[in-house]
Amino acid sequence: MIIKQLTSHEISEVYHHHLKYDFPDNELKPLFVMKNLAKRDLYLCYGLFDSTDNTLKAYAFLARAQRGASLLLDYFAAVADARGMGYGSQLLQGLSGKMPDTAGILAEVEHVADGKDPAERQTRQRRIDFYCRNGFVRSRVHGVIFGVHYDIVYLPIQHAADDPFIQSELVELYRTMLPKFMFEANVHLIS
Repeated sequence: MIIKQLTSHEISEVYHHHLKYDFPDNELKPLFVMKNLAKRDLYLCYGLFDSTDNTLKAYAFLARAQRGASLLLDYFAAVADARGMGYGSQLLQGLSGKMPDTAGILAEVEHVADGKDPAERQTRQRRIDFYCRNGFVRSRVHGVIFGVHYDIVYLPIQHAADDPFIQSELVELYRTMLPKFMFEANVHLIS
């Protein structure tokens, strides 16, 4: 397996063949927004590829703030026919080695108690457990972002997890990705 940063063309391919099917429409950024951020070195897209046939097994799209030391795991998934085989874990664990100067990686996970039924709450808890098995730690930072209640987990790389740091990094990330009016109306963080 090899991890490589995606080209602009590969970002489009992953978006059209995987991301659009792996995430609900209301969670998808437009492709042009991702590409514009990537051109400004504020959006990093990686793929885990099989080294024998170069097929994509998992992908991670990460946002970076103009002023900030952490990355936000914006989209992350194993491709549909490769789920449950450990590729997501391989990619997450390999990413920290690709980013030695990064403070850490933040991820939003849907708040477990807000799941509409026991099955959804169990799925949300499994996601949190997955991140924790892969080195992430739970923070006390949470928030409502575009109407969805998220808890924040953090993978320390160069900076230990502490809630004030995590919250300030998230503020910088969202301020980079969103116009001021959208940030103020749609991002409400609490620690």
